[in-house]
Amino acid sequence: MNIKRNKHFFDLYWEDILVSRIMPFLTIRECFNFRCVSRTCLQITDMYFAKLKSLKLMNKGFSPHTFEVFALTCRRLELLNLSRCVSITDTDLIPILRRNPELINLNLSQCKNLTAKCLQPAILYCNNLRVLKLSKCSWLTTGAMEALALHQNQLEDVDLAFTVSISESCILVFIKKFRQLKTLNLEGNVQVTDKCLYTMSKYSKSLKLLNLGGCCEISDKGIIALALHCHKLEGLLIRGCTKVTENSLRLMRNRVHLDRRPAEIPPIPLNVQI
Repeated sequence: MNIKRNKHFFDLYWEDILVSRIMPFLTIRECFNFRCVSRTCLQITDMYFAKLKSLKLMNKGFSPHTFEVFALTCRRLELLNLSRCVSITDTDLIPILRRNPELINLNLSQCKNLTAKCLQPAILYCNNLRVLKLSKCSWLTTGAMEALALHQNQLEDVDLAFTVSISESCILVFIKKFRQLKTLNLEGNVQVTDKCLYTMSKYSKSLKLLNLGGCCEISDKGIIALALHCHKLEGLLIRGCTKVTENSLRLMRNRVHLDRRPAEIPPIPLNVQI
């Protein structure tokens, strides 16, 4: 007598259905919960992690074990966003970067427990890196920036906001090397002066968006250089730049979005005779 067996969840094709159609609807935490259910669940989850091209763990307090799993399973990552993951350390991050040389987009903004050493695998082996965000990374050093300029070639979108440990001379070398930059954020870096803007006007012909908010040492001279030579510029943020006036900004108002309104012309007093 033939007895029909009831269909089981795991009878579904793992790769074509479970991994490709169902697992993407789970959060990372849910994936790890599912992974703990059984050996079969572990295999399915690891198969899913192995196919990931994008991993976003922003502002999450994951344990070191979590990063160990990703280091063992992930091999095809193109985007890795760990912004505001304050618990992550070099020990957690370095193995992931070593095993994912195809990275295009790396975001480590506000990761406070890292050191400049963590960037070494990305600098040496991620040859397709185009987006690098290191906002508020006080651990970023001039040496790491120089190594980045030496080994990388294709960076287009870079966030160096509030990176107080790097010097202006280091930023100048960076600008000269990466001439295809389209987006550059230097907000809050008081070490930036008109020298950087002169260098951008000469080398950054592809620049579209530039954030100089809080760079209080720049002046009209540097802005005029940008206006005359960076013809692809579409957005310029200069809030807090007290030495920049309408004398320079008016040269680009018709073609560039600015975060400062035109200075109002004071009204002409009328002498009314009574």
